Amino acid sequence: MRAAAVAVALCCACGARTGLGVPIAEDASSPPDAAADVRADAPADAAADAGPDAADAAPEAAPPCDFGTIVSDAFGAIVTWNGGAPVPAGHYRVTYVDGCMKYSSGQDWSVNAYANGPDTLYVVDGDGAKIAPAPGTVGFLQGQGGFATFDACVSANASQDAPLVLDWDGGAIGLELYDDPYDDNVAGENGRNPTYRLSSCP
Repeated sequence: MRAAAVAVALCCACGARTGLGVPIAEDASSPPDAAADVRADAPADAAADAGPDAADAAPEAAPPCDFGTIVSDAFGAIVTWNGGAPVPAGHYRVTYVDGCMKYSSGQDWSVNAYANGPDTLYVVDGDGAKIAPAPGTVGFLQGQGGFATFDACVSANASQDAPLVLDWDGGAIGLELYDDPYDDNVAGENGRNPTYRLSSCP
């Protein structure tokens, strides 16, 4: 199981330098045009001397800082960001975007029934090992963290501005609902189960 900790966001930037010619002392005995020709040709000659391998020395492109959103599965399947491919190591945020569900048809709309299991949506690694509960309201009965309407549940969760912030060692990462049984769960309206964004952008 990969460790999670509070951290700062990762930002990368790259830049390039324009060619800077080195001043060349003019020989008083040389015609003025000759000195100008030397200065004009210097950057081109330097680039030629660098050879085809110069491009290989350029810094590698920064990894994406936003891996988009995924919709959790209300019946326990693991859903992963980045199509299941490894996500590079770094500081990340998991932020609620949309959606709610019910842990039973007789209960109210919710994200997490309990703060830390058993009926909880978790951020997990590619093998399903728990990292931390996904952000969201806790409770499943009206007045006790549950909501009578789907829209009220979404609105309450969208107003929370506390994403899960974690240090990621690298690898597949996703969401998994831990619950038992699953067959009495109710998916979000129009498939809008709890949905989250993974990013390290500011």
